[in-house]
Amino acid sequence: MVPSMESSPSMPSLGTTLREVREQHGLSQSELSRCSGVPQASISRIESGARLQPRVQLIARLARALGVPVETLVP
Repeated sequence: MVPSMESSPSMPSLGTTLREVREQHGLSQSELSRCSGVPQASISRIESGARLQPRVQLIARLARALGVPVETLVP
């Protein structure tokens, strides 16, 4: 069985990175939702790992709302 990139200890998942950056900016999921236009439920699913491959446009909206390059969230 080949390990997935999501569980790689050397490469944090999108959800982990999103949560870290969001918290560094002092935002709740609801606040990020309002700033980005992405539903809070979608943010929650991404951060929990339940939604592993969100669309690029959604990631771009989150990055823009957080004021970071997309590459920060998805290296």
